[in-house]
Amino acid sequence: FVIEYLKNHADESGIIYCATRKNVDMLYEKLSGDGVSVTRYHAGIDNETRKKNQEDFIYDRTRVMVATNAFGMGIDKSNVGFVIHYSMPKRPEAYYQEAGRAGRDGENANCILLFSAQDIMIGKFLLERKEFEGIEEEDVEFLRKRDLHRLYIMEEYCKTTSCLRHYILKYFGERVTGACNNCGNCHH
Repeated sequence: FVIEYLKNHADESGIIYCATRKNVDMLYEKLSGDGVSVTRYHAGIDNETRKKNQEDFIYDRTRVMVATNAFGMGIDKSNVGFVIHYSMPKRPEAYYQEAGRAGRDGENANCILLFSAQDIMIGKFLLERKEFEGIEEEDVEFLRKRDLHRLYIMEEYCKTTSCLRHYILKYFGERVTGACNNCGNCHH
């Protein structure tokens, strides 16, 4: 899907978010091998290379950034035409923030979330290994339950057949009426 999408949107700049460094590296190698103008960003890359890759993307020397959620804070690139989540984020807040990096120039943009059941397993795996340094044990249990609940909210977002905009806005406490007529579910 990603390769076909990039071929059909060759004139657009975009970000592809992956849940793991391994997926970032795998997708980067695949796209690079297919001749896509691509770079990558994750915490396992040395600081100097990360900075160069970030600048190459921001200044349009490369068209596509493949990254973990370590990329994007403080990035205000106006011409991002698409954001693809190669795997489901672990929480709605992350999804909303990352998807919001597309279309800042006021032009139409696409936000695509690819989902598989494996995303839930990866999310649980990462949550089970999450470290809570300096936090009381009873608070750790609360935080683990909260994070697991957010993961399930994202799973339901991926599975709903109702308006996606309404689903996410309702999660954030907004009151909405009528269909947005702009999301994939409303169009189908």
